[in-house]
Amino acid sequence: MKDSQSVEEMIQFIKAWDPFHYGEDFYETEPADVISALYDAEDPLSLAKEIQAIYHHSFEQLLPIESCQHTANQLFAIRDSSSCPR
Repeated sequence: MKDSQSVEEMIQFIKAWDPFHYGEDFYETEPADVISALYDAEDPLSLAKEIQAIYHHSFEQLLPIESCQHTANQLFAIRDSSSCPR
């Protein structure tokens, strides 16, 4: 089951990323789409490509894959830390 606290942390991380510098509150559907993709992704690179596609679809601008890769790595770290027993 997805830990709601870690999901909220991921949403805040994605909003703070603000790849187009529109402000954290500008992004409405993208954080949810990215989190959904995270739980389907097998590795950070596949997630990075999905993040790139999500934002390209919404804004018709292609983000650098390196930026998406960094974000994907951070999201995997948050997800994996929440799945470990405490």
